[in-house]
Amino acid sequence: MFFTLFYKFFLFGEIVEILLSIFILLMGLLLLNYGSDWFVLGSSRIAKYLNVSDFVIGATIVAFGTSLPEIITSVYASYAHLPGIAVGNSLGSCIANIGLILGISALISPVIVKHSSILKNSYIYLIYTIILFIIGYNGFGFVDGLILFVLLLGYILYTIKNGETPNVEEESSKKMSIITAVIYTIVGLLAVIIGSELFVDGAKDISTFLGVSDKIIGFTLVAFGTSLPELVVSITAIRRKLGDIVLGNVIGSNMANIGCALAFSGMICYIPPVKFEMEVNLILVILMVAYMSKNLIIDMVKNRINKTNTTNITKIMKNFKYSKIGRIEGLSLILIYMLFILKLSNII
Repeated sequence: MFFTLFYKFFLFGEIVEILLSIFILLMGLLLLNYGSDWFVLGSSRIAKYLNVSDFVIGATIVAFGTSLPEIITSVYASYAHLPGIAVGNSLGSCIANIGLILGISALISPVIVKHSSILKNSYIYLIYTIILFIIGYNGFGFVDGLILFVLLLGYILYTIKNGETPNVEEESSKKMSIITAVIYTIVGLLAVIIGSELFVDGAKDISTFLGVSDKIIGFTLVAFGTSLPELVVSITAIRRKLGDIVLGNVIGSNMANIGCALAFSGMICYIPPVKFEMEVNLILVILMVAYMSKNLIIDMVKNRINKTNTTNITKIMKNFKYSKIGRIEGLSLILIYMLFILKLSNII
């Protein structure tokens, strides 16, 4: 009788413990999502008061603000000596952004690429991913992180000089005073910092309870959780037929995830090799860029066959009208992501 009561009490205690861990994780995720929104809104308004252009705001504050959950979470995970969660969150979010978010968006409605500048950015992102694959194939250290961060700064300067970004929620920010904007920025940053600690601690406790590695938790639960803002933004944009925003959101977020979240994590502590995950990430990036470039490749082939004078890729890109990632391509991205999760979880 005594042992039966003890076992029930012990089992009840475990249930309470896992429920508490889930609650802590969800509270952290809530603070991460709302905190990043407050930070972007407040800091964007401050930049407006300082006469910073919409373009610069979009290329810097918004790009980093939407990836703030991944950045802070990965940095805290590295500080807590949980490299599996750090790399799982940063690199896993990149995989989820393409395989899941872009895939779902294309499945809902074809993602239309309207501007050649998006194509150029995708090529830069592909080159950046190849560099990531080469220098990080055997793990990430301080020098690797520094290289990735410096390259990201170069990308930002290029984007500011050559790209175009939409206005930053001007209607919401017009009514906001400078004092309110400062409060939003500070509270948002504090919410993200506290939320990242709760989120990582909850994920760590869940992984311990389930007996799985922190890397698997990082690449699945944590990566998906911190990518939820991008998912909501992308679905909203695709319903409004704004394919460039979807792709810009995916590419910009992934650049920040690698150049900040992963780079800073590598600077803080050594991150062991994740070769399989790196390979999947590279495959998804190559497929995304190939799907985006379909019409451009077709135009080049046609010009080559017709032996016209517009075989130069720069001239062809100037005449670029549009391309799209259709539902079949979106489904292929989702299938690759699902196979990745099943393989990572040792189900297949």
